[in-house]
Amino acid sequence: MPDERLTTFRARVRPAEGAVVVIAEGELDIAGAPHLLETVPEEGWEPVVLDLDAVRFMDSSGLRALLEVRRACAESGRPFALARPSDAVRRVLELVDLEGEFEIVEAPPA
Repeated sequence: MPDERLTTFRARVRPAEGAVVVIAEGELDIAGAPHLLETVPEEGWEPVVLDLDAVRFMDSSGLRALLEVRRACAESGRPFALARPSDAVRRVLELVDLEGEFEIVEAPPA
C-alpha cells in the first residue's frame, strides 16, 4: 500500500444502485495511482464508475492507472465509465487523444 504521507490522493468506494462508484480526490500522479488501483474492487459484476470531479492534477501515471482499470474491467466483462472528469483529467485525455476511448458520464449513479 502506498505511504499515505507521500500522496495527496484519496480514493474510496461508494456502493450505488447497480454500480460501484470510486470517488477520487487530489493528485492522481505516481504516488496516487497505486492507491487508485488498490481501491477498485477486483471482484464483482457491477459496473465500475470512477468519479473524477475532485482530481486536481493527473500525470501519465494517473492516465496509466485509468487505462489499467479499464482493461481489468473489460477482461472481467464489467462495464466501466468515468464520471465528471475534472479539467485536469480532461486536459490529459485531450493531449494524448484518448477522450474517445472512455465512456464519460455526467454524474455517477446515486
